[in-house]
Amino acid sequence: MEAPIRYAHTADGVNIAFWAFGRGEPLIYMAGAPWCHVELLQIPGCVRWYEHLAEDRTLVRYDVRGTGLSDREIEDHSLSAQLLDLEAVIRALGLENFSLFAAASAGPVAIAYAAENPERVSNLVLWCSWAKASEILSPRLAAWRGLLDQDWQLMTDTCAQIALGWSEGEVGRLAAENLRESVTPGVMRAGLDAAESFDVSGTLRNVKAPTLVFSRPNISWIPAESARRLAAGIPDSQLSILDGESTAPYLGDTATIIAAMQRFLDPDDQQSGDDHEVNLKTHSFGAGPIPRRDVKFPSGLTEREVQVLSMVAGGKTNIEVAEELVLSIRTVERHIGNIYAKIGARGRADATVFALTHGLV
Repeated sequence: MEAPIRYAHTADGVNIAFWAFGRGEPLIYMAGAPWCHVELLQIPGCVRWYEHLAEDRTLVRYDVRGTGLSDREIEDHSLSAQLLDLEAVIRALGLENFSLFAAASAGPVAIAYAAENPERVSNLVLWCSWAKASEILSPRLAAWRGLLDQDWQLMTDTCAQIALGWSEGEVGRLAAENLRESVTPGVMRAGLDAAESFDVSGTLRNVKAPTLVFSRPNISWIPAESARRLAAGIPDSQLSILDGESTAPYLGDTATIIAAMQRFLDPDDQQSGDDHEVNLKTHSFGAGPIPRRDVKFPSGLTEREVQVLSMVAGGKTNIEVAEELVLSIRTVERHIGNIYAKIGARGRADATVFALTHGLV
């Protein structure tokens, strides 16, 4: 993935780094601060996530003020200041209509912008976010400030663990390194202090764009109730609660998220009659296209493992795979474990990419 980095200039004189990748309708990706660095893409799952989003549209990603490659020494991290960051990128690209994807702390900024600019935002996707930041951040700020004062590396390692739901491993290590490269301790403190005051709960009813609200119920620091309040407060909204404990959408069952977003962002994208008929047949068998016995499958996969992999890549849960193949849950889990070992996958996202790359879906 190669996307040249450009700069936009805000009304208050801040340089904002951004890139645009792909073709089609624009989707502006608002990553929650302080995890912002448009140049750092070492985590393979994150790169694939961006590439999936850019398959049918132009994906725009930027660093908020104080982070990444944007100007670092900034004092104003208020909601109005972060709206200036977003507006600068929109103006630099000459965009008139676009969709917004906002994760975590970027959610209130996207909500505020959508409420103020209903004619410009065509769709809004909120990922593990909230309307009133004090309900999420206040109980934890004292502990985070204490870590900031004592040990910056421990602070960032802890943030990575909390955000990703991983206590150890390569992904967590890379995420912690990215965080240390993305922001300084001083800016992180200032950003947290400012973010605690963000409250857009009173403007939810003014959001006119169709909205998709995602949540994962097993995230300890972002209760699913926050997502329910968002969906209840925004008039034209949908709520999708997914399994998992990570705030990173590129970890866990990414295929399900991508499929849900495609249906939401492109509801009128209909398949031809022939393709639809084929998919109906595939669904009735529940195992993807039935493999021919004379085909040699990649990485030493067996015919049954290809069936299971195609279903996993298609978003099926382990229970659904077991029901449709008339297998026990334990047998399905064993097949999935064998598949992951053979193809070197860490989870469903990796398995889905493997299946797509090798034409098994």
